[in-house]
Amino acid sequence: MKPVVANLRAKFVAGVVVTVPVIATVLALRFLFRQLDSLLGPLISNLVGRDLPGLGLLATLVIVLLVGLLATNFLGRRLLAGAERVFTELPVVRRIYNASKDIVQSAALARRQVFQEVVMAEYPRTGLHSYGFVTSYTVRQAADGPTRLANVFIPGPPIPTTGVLVAIPVDQLYYLDMSVEQALKLVLSVGMTAPAQLRQRTRAVSSGHAPGATGEGSAPPLG
Repeated sequence: MKPVVANLRAKFVAGVVVTVPVIATVLALRFLFRQLDSLLGPLISNLVGRDLPGLGLLATLVIVLLVGLLATNFLGRRLLAGAERVFTELPVVRRIYNASKDIVQSAALARRQVFQEVVMAEYPRTGLHSYGFVTSYTVRQAADGPTRLANVFIPGPPIPTTGVLVAIPVDQLYYLDMSVEQALKLVLSVGMTAPAQLRQRTRAVSSGHAPGATGEGSAPPLG
């Protein structure tokens, strides 16, 4: 009897692992659809005289596209800058607006490959290791000579847009053989998607931003 129960339990756990992410995704998409559709959906329904699910979402996407087109020309930028000043001058609205803008801009910057390399560093103290992303390289000039530093953004899970920025000597970093996308998934999952083994990268990445390389964003030469 025990083997049968154990087998059923294993099958149930396997089913949970497969179905829960699917259900969570469907629920999140449904919630997002309803929220976006409700922005303009009631107005459109009143204009046409009938309920048309999805039309509010479509209208919202069209407006976002039009705002994007407006923001890419000189006159549009002037108009949007004026509207932004209104939001940033209101006490309560300013906090919400600035926080939302920071999150969106951080996500957009991450997609532009601001995160160059995935590293592991001893932080916040010796013996503890944190995952981080190299954003740029620099050189610290001191009395004992120059030191090549990497500017490393260490995200705070489960929200990768919050964290700390630290400057760490390049020779104290462990460069991981892991893509930025994989590392972001690891952070978002609070470590549940961590690979069984963490491997050190043995060769430079194709972007040319490896430590010691030349070019924009790479470590400048010492001296």
